[in-house]
Amino acid sequence: MTEESAPTEDASLVRLLGLAFAGADLVFEIDNDGVIVFALGAAERLTGRPDKALVGKDWASLFNPSESALLTRLRRDLATGERRGPMRVDLAPRMASNAPTGASLSVFRLPQLGSKLSCALSLSSPTGGYPFARDASGFTSVDSFARSTEYLLEEARQAGLVLSLDLVEVRGLRDRLAQLPPEDAEEARQSLQAVLRADSYGGLGGAEVGVDRFAIMRSSEAPPERLLQSVGAATGGAIPELSRMPLDCAATSRNMRTMRLALDRFIEAGGDAAAAGFSDTVARTLRDSSRFRDIVEQSGFQLAYQPVVSLETGRLHHFEALARFSPDTSPAETIQLAEDLDMIQAFDLSVVRSIVRELEAQPRSTRIAANLSAHSLMIDGFLEEILGLVSDSRDLRRRLILEITETRKIQDLDRANSLIALLRKAGHIVCLDDFGAGAASLDYLRRLEVDFIKIDGRYIQSMTEGSRDALVVKHLVALCKELGVATIAEMVETSSVARLSQELGVELGQGWAFSKPLDTPKWSPQSTPKPARGRVGAREIWI
Repeated sequence: MTEESAPTEDASLVRLLGLAFAGADLVFEIDNDGVIVFALGAAERLTGRPDKALVGKDWASLFNPSESALLTRLRRDLATGERRGPMRVDLAPRMASNAPTGASLSVFRLPQLGSKLSCALSLSSPTGGYPFARDASGFTSVDSFARSTEYLLEEARQAGLVLSLDLVEVRGLRDRLAQLPPEDAEEARQSLQAVLRADSYGGLGGAEVGVDRFAIMRSSEAPPERLLQSVGAATGGAIPELSRMPLDCAATSRNMRTMRLALDRFIEAGGDAAAAGFSDTVARTLRDSSRFRDIVEQSGFQLAYQPVVSLETGRLHHFEALARFSPDTSPAETIQLAEDLDMIQAFDLSVVRSIVRELEAQPRSTRIAANLSAHSLMIDGFLEEILGLVSDSRDLRRRLILEITETRKIQDLDRANSLIALLRKAGHIVCLDDFGAGAASLDYLRRLEVDFIKIDGRYIQSMTEGSRDALVVKHLVALCKELGVATIAEMVETSSVARLSQELGVELGQGWAFSKPLDTPKWSPQSTPKPARGRVGAREIWI
């Protein structure tokens, strides 16, 4: 049926359809068998054929064959009055070099048109132009899913929509598919992919985030029952479970951090997480995120100050400021949370501000080391903010030692070294923390020009004379001396370890052998174990 032969009432509906899909490049209508019965718009641009030539063609011919399962799912599952899309789809390959390869598809089943399906194609992308990728199994890759979600959240915000991150768990799916003939198993997987994609916002599809677990972005108003029924049907009668994480479209970056952390936690928990469920994981992640935001915004932490002393003389060199949050919370866990949420830079700045205030109140001989995440250091603008906190006082910079900590491998060592050089040029002493804890440590020593390295406490804590740990420390110290880098032993808990560390050439020590962390940066060595006797000719560093 062409436009000229369409009944008057159908022509009126077409006009309404044109208004509904005003932003589309091509609108068309298909019957219950998927045959195009009407087309209007820039068909040649999208398909290489005029709109009238599309009438009578299978709508699947407009798209890449890889979209077959999705098209079938849309045509079969769309309820009367329901709309799906826009979703990114791949168009049928064409010879023309400038032919578009992808488009945005929306479908709508108008009640007045019975079994017919109204469709709209547009060259605009529902994922901000980001070409999301599929992994080897055909699902949306986890990385692509996370990146595309940022665009979808922003689009939803502009449209006034509320989205949710839904986790679908189909227990036993992998085992179920393994028992099927390969072709049947592949058909079931394709059917599941199509269900998740058809029900997802923007057609982003589902990301396989663990065994039998899939994450999708959906409208918060989308009924869960429909998705669960479709997933069950696609997987041969399995009983899926659905957990939801509401997302605030006005806080895109915060959503992304929280979503990634919740998924990571759920994945890492493995099969044991099934009992608690994704909802519990999400709730805990949201609580942790909110708690840490309050910590940063309200400076809701305390600082304890542990002395770092000369192993030769026992004299104080400086204090290290250690963040404390609550009696029942591990500082390491909270710091890890800060990094996972990409909020560590805000926390680092808050800590440094507190230390600067403390330095201003203490005698000019007091020096305090602040821990800075290497992740923070590498963020654009962070260095300028740190330098700006003490921009009016070179004396304060000399007294503010910066201790670079690393829980993630530094990817760009050349850039890191240039940033460290700027800190040192400004007057800060720079220390590399936990040296020896990572596989990249020797490369760090070779390429990062710092004043100190702090030898990881695992080497120091159980070190005995002649042990392998002692041998490693001995040669590491010798190498550092050749490079002009001083050394600190951490976790020195006994006088014998303090003495051995000094004999191996380590200059400074930190640990309960000298003092526990203190409430204020004031310390007298009189009540602590007497330091080892100094070696003749040993040099002192900045004392």
